[in-house]
Amino acid sequence: MRKIFVFFIVMSVFLASFAYCKTKTILVLPFGYNGSPKYSYLVEDLPKLIKKELEKKGFSVFPLQDTMALLREQGITELDSSIVKDLTILAGADFGLYGSFTQIGEGFSIDAMVVDPYELGGTRTISISKNSILELMSALSLLAQQVKEAAYHKMVIKDIKVKGNKVLGSDVVLMRLKTTKGSVFDLKTIDEDLKRLYKTGYFDDISADVQDTVDGKIVTFIVKEKPIIGTIEIKGAKNIDKDDILEAMDTKPKGLLNLKVLSSDLEKIRELYKKKGYYNVKISYEVKKISVGRAELILHIQEGKKLYIKKITIKGVKQLDEDDVKDVLALKTRGWFSWLTGSGIFKEELLDRDVAAIEAFYANRGFVDVRVGQPKVEFKKNGIYITFTVVEGPRYKIGNIKFKGNLLVSKKELLNLIKLDDLKKKDKYFDRSVLRKDSEAIRKFYADYGYAFAEVNVDISRKLEQKRVDVIFDIIKRQLVFINRVEVEGNTKTRENVIRRYLAISDGDRFSAKKIDFSKEMLTKLDYFEEVNIETIPTKKEDELDLKVKVKEKSTGFFSAGAGYSSIDKVFFTGKITERNLFGRGYQLSFQGSFGSSSSYYSLSFWNPSLYDGPLGIGTDLYNTEREYDDYTLDRSGGSLRFGYSVGRFSRLYWNFSSEKYKVYDIDEFASDEIKDIEGSNWANSIYGALVRDSTNRNFNPTKGSLNKISLEYSGGILGGDDNFIKFGYEFGYHKSVWWKLIFNVHFQMGWVFENTGEDVPDFERYYLGGLNSVRGYDYRDISCYDSEGNDIGGYKMYFTNWELTFPLKEDIGLIGLVFFDAGNVWDKNEMFDLDLYKSVGFGIRWNSPMGPLRLEYGYPLDDLKDNKGKFEFSVGTFF
Repeated sequence: MRKIFVFFIVMSVFLASFAYCKTKTILVLPFGYNGSPKYSYLVEDLPKLIKKELEKKGFSVFPLQDTMALLREQGITELDSSIVKDLTILAGADFGLYGSFTQIGEGFSIDAMVVDPYELGGTRTISISKNSILELMSALSLLAQQVKEAAYHKMVIKDIKVKGNKVLGSDVVLMRLKTTKGSVFDLKTIDEDLKRLYKTGYFDDISADVQDTVDGKIVTFIVKEKPIIGTIEIKGAKNIDKDDILEAMDTKPKGLLNLKVLSSDLEKIRELYKKKGYYNVKISYEVKKISVGRAELILHIQEGKKLYIKKITIKGVKQLDEDDVKDVLALKTRGWFSWLTGSGIFKEELLDRDVAAIEAFYANRGFVDVRVGQPKVEFKKNGIYITFTVVEGPRYKIGNIKFKGNLLVSKKELLNLIKLDDLKKKDKYFDRSVLRKDSEAIRKFYADYGYAFAEVNVDISRKLEQKRVDVIFDIIKRQLVFINRVEVEGNTKTRENVIRRYLAISDGDRFSAKKIDFSKEMLTKLDYFEEVNIETIPTKKEDELDLKVKVKEKSTGFFSAGAGYSSIDKVFFTGKITERNLFGRGYQLSFQGSFGSSSSYYSLSFWNPSLYDGPLGIGTDLYNTEREYDDYTLDRSGGSLRFGYSVGRFSRLYWNFSSEKYKVYDIDEFASDEIKDIEGSNWANSIYGALVRDSTNRNFNPTKGSLNKISLEYSGGILGGDDNFIKFGYEFGYHKSVWWKLIFNVHFQMGWVFENTGEDVPDFERYYLGGLNSVRGYDYRDISCYDSEGNDIGGYKMYFTNWELTFPLKEDIGLIGLVFFDAGNVWDKNEMFDLDLYKSVGFGIRWNSPMGPLRLEYGYPLDDLKDNKGKFEFSVGTFF
């Protein structure tokens, strides 16, 4: 029906406008010239130039030599519109063109007349002005375009309209048209537009109406829209929520019915069912007319039986265990815990992944020639059956390992870089994954020497009879590369010098992949940035590269306020304001305070980690604390001046001087004599020094690296004050990925406090263990030494250790779980360290929350001590 209608429209328009569609012939007459003799050559050249431009626009130009002959025959020396009409008819042309060229200073103007000899009053004037003779050709091109518009004025589309649309805006039609206002009417383009609009699926019928006017044509596209969807009803959906189905669809109520969109929607619904295991689902639709222009869409769904993967077969497995091969598959059969793990659901996109996984599994076990065919999937009434077919081929061990090409070091040193030779010594099978890692290790080794573009090609030669493969590493070092320039990008707050101080590589340095990786790690560890990337940028020189350090900053200011409960303070309130990158200079400023039923704490701290961008850091602290212990209350107020000095990449030396006034009061009558001796106000002065080597990859939840810290504190003596002691400490932490995403953490800490002048060390400077930050599961300060009356008096020596395995629970938010074993004890000054330790086990979660690192852990004591039993502990703060 639509095609017949379009045919009649096209034919009627074609017949009405045939005369305008054929190629038009134009008679170009000489142009008059008004100007200096400098450009008089245009009298002869102008008609020729105009002829070329008109031909580009599709005109046929009457031969110029015949035009001149015609003028001579008729004895014409001057032109006007009446004479040009007659000449055009005599020449058999459709239009005549004449005019004049006038020089105006450095510019010019062209005044032309287009004469239609067959139209009453058919003369149209064209005027074009330019500021320079250099613009002559652009002026003539514009002249030709305007001549075309004047000649074809009845065929030019004056306007385009849309009728019949009630829901869709006219723009929906107009934006899909190739026909445009001002263009010459073209039947083929109109027909293509009609077809294009019909394919959108929004219309039941489309036609075009063409109206002729004096100034051109008006084209009206008349559309009949598909019905508006009043409601969408879904029948038969039981196992997928109807709202989820409607959300997945692009077809919506109050919108037009579009069968093309609806077809896509039905496929989306099928995919929803497939993800739930309904592979035999059948979906159909019904359009029920409600009223004129409105309809109800009804979806009929036959869900069928839910299908799970019933069996996976791997044919051709002879030399390996089929169950071991199945373990690498992402697709699994349904098991007891499938309701929790989601296994047993068939996902077509995992088929190719599993084919590659099987090939890799074999290749990593010596099967160099293994082939895995396209898997076969069968949907049966009782489930889904998947079959992989494997052609194993022979199994190879490792033969000779050779190196060729540009060798920087000896073969022995290169062998020390790789692991393939270790497999050979142990007579193990060839492993493709080891080969890949070895190639990368060699490439990085060369990159660390400055050969940024080094290539390591591997040639494998099979010896079928010996079942061995020879491996040849072909090394191409290419040119030595230096860093031309290091650029920093993305830092809107952090000053560039702050970023550069943590870069191990700078302008003019030899390229080093290791230094680039280390620089990225150090910037990440700052925790100023969400993302840190270092890109290499080619330069015009082959032996130079630019480095672009791209950072994405994050908020470094922190404010928190809240209340909580702890085993020590019971109910407590806390608040903290911290800026870790003050003024973008890397300064750290912090004020915090907390108070609870048994303690209060206030502090103000400032730290500049790099004075004048050098290795020296400087800072200060002011604090006031008050704590109620079992036998007394301690009030401390003081401050310290801190320094730090970087030594190498990972190490830093710290030292500070502290002075404080403290008061001991509310002493229990049964307290030890040592506590009673320090009742009242006292002064304490001390100096502290520590050497710290920290190679961990990040501050929170590190996954690799170690921490070593040795410290010494000297109080009293030559410094004066009422406290006299010397305290030695050592701390060690180690982090390593062991398997999957499991991280092994081990930590231990020991301390030893000595009397400085023969006086007892104050109670609060002695060692107590127990609680979240030492031996979990035991109450705070319960692991202690006791006097003859059973009072806890603290220890002069202490040791504790923590062993943990951490694993991700929800990686996108940084939530991790852990299990742990703790052990520790304290000893009096007359006792020596021994292995009689209090032990505990437990589990917990950690989360890098918006309020800081959060810990919730449960510890269970393995040894009897007072009334300690298993308990949960909670904190927001830092840990090793």
